[in-house]
Amino acid sequence: MKSRPRPDRRNPIWLRCYRGVHCRERVQSRQNSMLSATDSPASDVVNDQTMPFPSDGLCFSYRVPIALLGRAVAPTHLRVARVKDSLSELSECQVAALGQLLPTLLCGEESAFHVFWREGHRISNVQISRSEALANQIALEELEHEYLLQGLRGCCPVPNDVASILLRARRFFLRMASRDPAVHFARVAALDSAVCIVLSTLVKPLSRATALIEIFNRIRSDETRHVRFSRRHSYELGADTSLLADTAAHIRDELVALLYPLGNSFEALGIDADHLFRRVNMQKVA
Repeated sequence: MKSRPRPDRRNPIWLRCYRGVHCRERVQSRQNSMLSATDSPASDVVNDQTMPFPSDGLCFSYRVPIALLGRAVAPTHLRVARVKDSLSELSECQVAALGQLLPTLLCGEESAFHVFWREGHRISNVQISRSEALANQIALEELEHEYLLQGLRGCCPVPNDVASILLRARRFFLRMASRDPAVHFARVAALDSAVCIVLSTLVKPLSRATALIEIFNRIRSDETRHVRFSRRHSYELGADTSLLADTAAHIRDELVALLYPLGNSFEALGIDADHLFRRVNMQKVA
């Protein structure tokens, strides 16, 4: 990664509460048309299934489904105070690097919530009742992941280039969509599988930050199950092994392209970014 410029370390590190940091960012997001809810992939969720207020979505705003309201709660032992204590075990450079990486991860959780929640309703009249129940359960878990990452991100500095990070992430996840559900879920399986590699890599240099380890391990454990569901569901919808393999290769390339500009942040955490990207690209489809 020597060809990359050094990461910007001019940001002072302030361990902020969740609301303080997001107040400023909501102003930024309203000024940026890329974050408009009108072209969100979930902007057409049925009104009688939602509450009349939007989420604090970074890339994809949505209305909170009544069915999930109160059920999606981040673990109580991962309170903001404990997250702050864990972050205090890291260097300023590492905390700033996390602040660079978290927006992309959070956008991914928002996108995943839309995918599984909508699929749970799309297949409600099809004879795949087990998949319907699992899709709704996974949507709930994705919402919980979102809450966990929001809490963590609220304790990290806002990167100077957050708008460009979000723009790249939004474009990536919009390209993931397909009118063919079998292809869409083949893409979801490939992406979630690659994200598990990224999360397992993040855990290693953060061993002193126990709350962060719990967050990333919780998400990775859930995503592993989500991969199995998405692959099986893609097969149910007509995909074959060749489609899944070809799709996975394409998605891995796309993910590496998305993460490459964040290579300095991985390096600041003590991760060999080039090695990580090679691992993602060499990943086999089970």
